[in-house]
Amino acid sequence: MKRILTGVAAVLALVAFGAKAEPFKVAITVDDLPAHGSPVPGHSREEVARDYLAALKAHKVPGVYGFINAVALEREPGTKAVLKLWRDAGYPLGNHTYTHMNINTGGLTAFEGDIEKNEPVLKELMAGQDWRVLRFPFLNAGTDPALHKGIMDYLATKGYRIADVTISFNDWAYTETYNRCLTKGDAATIDAMKVQYMQGVKASIARSTYGSQKLYGRQISHVLLIHEGAFTALMLPQVLSEFEAEGATFVSLDEAQGDPVYSAVSAHRGEGLLIERQAREKGADIWAGAPADVDIANLDTLCR
Repeated sequence: MKRILTGVAAVLALVAFGAKAEPFKVAITVDDLPAHGSPVPGHSREEVARDYLAALKAHKVPGVYGFINAVALEREPGTKAVLKLWRDAGYPLGNHTYTHMNINTGGLTAFEGDIEKNEPVLKELMAGQDWRVLRFPFLNAGTDPALHKGIMDYLATKGYRIADVTISFNDWAYTETYNRCLTKGDAATIDAMKVQYMQGVKASIARSTYGSQKLYGRQISHVLLIHEGAFTALMLPQVLSEFEAEGATFVSLDEAQGDPVYSAVSAHRGEGLLIERQAREKGADIWAGAPADVDIANLDTLCR
């Protein structure tokens, strides 16, 4: 079970962990375009997207893949403008399945159909460019070996690459809480959420760079998974500044996944976080003494 730290204790633990890691590269990737979570009170989807893109551009982040669930275009037809804003900014789009399907519950045939149902929008908006990049929803790539082999064979036949992940700080968990707090006008709770959120960012950087050094003896090129939610858009300038302060250089997904760890033989490709997965596959216990995660269990109780 993971050791959980919150508040001042989390910050002190990270300070005690020591100096920042050696410089590292990181690709930023964004899931759940064009509409992550519930509509945001007082903010349109386009406003959220514009804030997001402004932060990425201000920090000169290259080649940010936005992974889409095109079902949102049925539910909120105006959200296609978000995808056009993304493309106008020069950023690519990839496949996150049409409905954000969990392959473990949907099964192979339905999952393949959900991938294909997403493709017409990708073909339209990515004309002439490679859109065959898949991010597995929930980072689930088929727990059952036969299911995993089936989807790997399918993706290979279709020419898809997999967008793996090494860093995630559970930004998705703040989305609905933020919406509730906005509705209530609870600025004090939102301010507390900002503090906790950044503790999670710091912890995720420390944990991922620690794991990389322990497993590979170096800093690999990392891939960060975040979501296009309103709270993440609000915090993104601070998040990107924190990564830079910790020694990160932003690169494209293609450059990051040019690191040989992403092409290493794996029986569970695409499943979970890359470093954790490869540590399990190697039978390596790399987490003794590692920085702890930050507890997010409180978020579901806030602004009720």
